[in-house]
Amino acid sequence: MTDKDTFELEHQLSIAEEIESILRDDSDNIPNMTVSEYLAELLDKHNLSKTDVISASNLDRHYAYHILSGEKKQPSRQKILALAIAMELSHQETQRLLYYAKVNQLYVKNTWDKVIWYALEKKLSVDETNRILNDFSLTPLLQ
Repeated sequence: MTDKDTFELEHQLSIAEEIESILRDDSDNIPNMTVSEYLAELLDKHNLSKTDVISASNLDRHYAYHILSGEKKQPSRQKILALAIAMELSHQETQRLLYYAKVNQLYVKNTWDKVIWYALEKKLSVDETNRILNDFSLTPLLQ
């Protein structure tokens, strides 16, 4: 999938004379997927095993399998982020994962989200991320 840069799309929308041509070109649309389908795509793309990701995420094993299999319909934002950190996802992949999970994407002007962004950037573990959150008296990723 080749995505148009969001800023490029915003620019095209601002200069468009009519919206029909932009709406007809659906190459920039995000495919309709479930969070478990996208997680499966990411596991395959990064050649990761479910077992290793679940272990690294510090999530309850049964609960994590429910998320990955699609049995858990609405996992919390924190649990999705724990999986993203465990999978060492990029920021773009994480934002897309949050989109599919139907939760708020990371907003780096928010202190808690800023720590998560940093953890993704530095490929920190869930435990290392929780230590930083704790150092700043912020809510841990997993409680």
